[in-house]
Amino acid sequence: MSKQLPINEELAFSVSFSLPESLKRPDGFNRYGVKEYEDGSIDVIFAAMEPGVRKGIRVTDEFLTRVAGNFSEPIPIQLDHSQGQLANVGYLKDVRFADGFLRVLGHVPNTGNSVRSDVIADFTHEPPAINDGSVGFGNDYRIERNDAGEPEFVDATLVEFSLTPFPAGYGSDGGLSPQFAEAAREAGVFNEPDAEANDAPVSHLKGTSRARFTEI
Repeated sequence: MSKQLPINEELAFSVSFSLPESLKRPDGFNRYGVKEYEDGSIDVIFAAMEPGVRKGIRVTDEFLTRVAGNFSEPIPIQLDHSQGQLANVGYLKDVRFADGFLRVLGHVPNTGNSVRSDVIADFTHEPPAINDGSVGFGNDYRIERNDAGEPEFVDATLVEFSLTPFPAGYGSDGGLSPQFAEAAREAGVFNEPDAEANDAPVSHLKGTSRARFTEI
C-alpha cells in the first residue's frame, strides 16, 4: 500500500530563456529564441525543464511528456508570482517536450500598454535583458518513490508562467523553488524508504491536474 506524502506548498521551477544550441531554430526565431511580428508583438521560447535531478527529486522524460500533454489552454505570463490580473503581460501558446527539453512558447502582445512594451523591448534587446523565469504548477502535481528509492515527479499541470526566477536560477543547484524543496523535506520526501516499504516501493504525493502541443 502506498503512503501519501502531504506537501503543503505549490510547485514551481526556474526556467532558462533562450533557444538551446542543440535544438533546431524554428522559422522566424532569432538565435535567442525570439520572433518579432509586424505589429510589434513577440513570441519567445523558454527551455523550461530537462531530465535530471532537481533539488533531490528526479525529473524524467516521461514526466515532461505528461506535462506537455496536460497543456490545454493559454496560461498567463506574469511579471512576478502575484497572480494578479495587472501583472499579466502575455500568455503561453504551447508546451512541448522534444530533443531533451520541455519548451514553452510564449506570446507577448503589443497592446500599447507601457509594461508590455517594456517587456517586449527587454526581449528584443541584443542580447535580451530577460534571462530566466519560472513555471508554476500550483498544487497540481504528483510525486512517487521510484524503484531506486528516489523521489520522482510523475505528473503535473502548468498553471502559471512568471518572468521572475527563483534563487540559484536554472543551474545544477537551482531549478526548484526553495519553499517547495523545504516543504518536501519536512514531509519526508527525501527520507530513505524503510525495509518494510521495499515491498511497496511507490510512495506518492498527489495534487490536482490540467493540459498539449503543435509544432513550434
